[in-house]
Amino acid sequence: MSTLFGKSTRKKRARTENADETRRSNQEAELLLVDATHQEEDDAPLTLKKAHNQNATSSQKTLSPWASFSDLGLDSSLVSRCANLGFSRPTAVQRTVIPHLLHNNSQNILALSKTGSGKTAAFVLPIIHHLMQDPYGIFAVILTPTRELAKQIHQQILALGSTQVSSALVIGGLDPVAQSVALDARPHFCVATPGRLAELLRGPNPPRLHLLRFLVLDEADRLLAPGGFERDVAELLLHATNPNCQTLLFSATMTRSLEEIQDIAAGAKGGNNNNNNKPLQKFVIREDTEKTKQKKKKQKTNDNNDETTLEGESQEDSDNDDDDEALTPKIPEGLTQEYIFMPSRVRDAYLLAAIRKLMIHGGRPKALPPPRFRKKGRKGTQDDDDNSLQKARLAIIFVSTCERAALVSCILDEVGVSNVALHSLLSQNRRLAALGKFKSEQVRVLVATDVASRGLDIPTVDLVLNSELPHNTTNYIHRVGRTARAGRRGLAISLVGESDVALVHAAERLSGRPLEKCQSVSDEEAIQMLGPVTKAARLAKMKLNDIGFDDLVQKFKERKVRDRKDRARIERALKRQSAADDKQKSTSS
Repeated sequence: MSTLFGKSTRKKRARTENADETRRSNQEAELLLVDATHQEEDDAPLTLKKAHNQNATSSQKTLSPWASFSDLGLDSSLVSRCANLGFSRPTAVQRTVIPHLLHNNSQNILALSKTGSGKTAAFVLPIIHHLMQDPYGIFAVILTPTRELAKQIHQQILALGSTQVSSALVIGGLDPVAQSVALDARPHFCVATPGRLAELLRGPNPPRLHLLRFLVLDEADRLLAPGGFERDVAELLLHATNPNCQTLLFSATMTRSLEEIQDIAAGAKGGNNNNNNKPLQKFVIREDTEKTKQKKKKQKTNDNNDETTLEGESQEDSDNDDDDEALTPKIPEGLTQEYIFMPSRVRDAYLLAAIRKLMIHGGRPKALPPPRFRKKGRKGTQDDDDNSLQKARLAIIFVSTCERAALVSCILDEVGVSNVALHSLLSQNRRLAALGKFKSEQVRVLVATDVASRGLDIPTVDLVLNSELPHNTTNYIHRVGRTARAGRRGLAISLVGESDVALVHAAERLSGRPLEKCQSVSDEEAIQMLGPVTKAARLAKMKLNDIGFDDLVQKFKERKVRDRKDRARIERALKRQSAADDKQKSTSS
């Protein structure tokens, strides 16, 4: 294998790609459904099965849960880099997806895996492996719904790649001219939010993506949600004209039907026919409980759409859009879900009581020794064999609106809780600064909207507090997934008011696990916090009023209304144009 800085000609790449296509010309679409379990050493290994017409035969090497990164077929330099970063063994999604991406370029991929399961490395490592064989730019574009997640992936690419791997961060809130110049230099990776990248593609000097080899949609359910980023994603598909480009979709949840996802992955909705012939390979990686492992599951292959379903699932159910949630991977096994039922008008008093009771030093700032002098393991937790969770080191408080985020953050400031706020009304520099303080443990609490619910990987977060439950139940899975990551333990507590009971039931159905009543925080402790919280709330509202926060919120809402109207107008124009084109085609025929 050539090194990343070795030279390679276009002819060599064309010969390699043609040979690969010839080798795989007789392969059919396959659909794997992998059950990856927390197994003891004597448990059955993870087996990949391939559906070929009416015969299901083994097509991949059997990989046990104890397989190493070298067993996946990665380049030795990448294996060494993983070891240097402390990655001891690949996770279930990495064991499943990486070998497939290394040896198969004829399929698009949809991978569903629980939060904190290592999905980022599952696509970054094989892309770098292919890049080392034939380096050029722009090799891969990675789209994410939030700026914070984009920056995190950008940093992970630089950590996993060598010094010769280049990556450009293209997100809102930063200078678009500088980003355009960075893309003109043709970096190997472009990590972007859809809006800013689409803006550059519509500009006078769009980046050249005709040789794009990989298009990755991280948190794909959010990117493909109706009324979301679909138009921006379609703009990118129009420019990605390489017939060998693979579309990779990763998420912890997915609510779109398989047919719609296939259309988007193939570029049909963007008017792009470059890779319509690529079938969609679907992976669902689950980590089942011990009770579930005792129930033997039988896999059945459907010949019509080459899809493998579980015993007990009818084919009609599998095709039904309403049953897509059944394929949602469960929440991490180490996560404990609890709720506190309380009157809505004293919500903040219960919130402060939970912080005081469950966090180290009650959430108050206190200097910690430098990381190199700390003992190994997670401070504030018991040994991994213990099911209980002691004092939390870091916590994330999720709220529903930017106004609530700013208010709760100011209230916590007034009562002496070390915290920062993260929401969309902050400038990009302030958002990055707030996230940096939280990651470095300069503050103990992050008060955030759902902008922080996806993808952020901060292993020392032990506690998630839902001040208000999200109306979009999928967001609940992503919120609580900020803790108990990569096999660790964590606690998620939701404050439930009189009108939130239905949201609790919806969260239980989607997560597949009931919420338990929280015994750690009592009504008496919340009542003691009522006086300080009431005073702090009054002072916080005065401070926000003094800095003109209400005016900022109003302008933000007006801009959202304008954007919504503009989007609706564009959608109507596109529908009229599409209808006119169809009419013209029917007339000509």
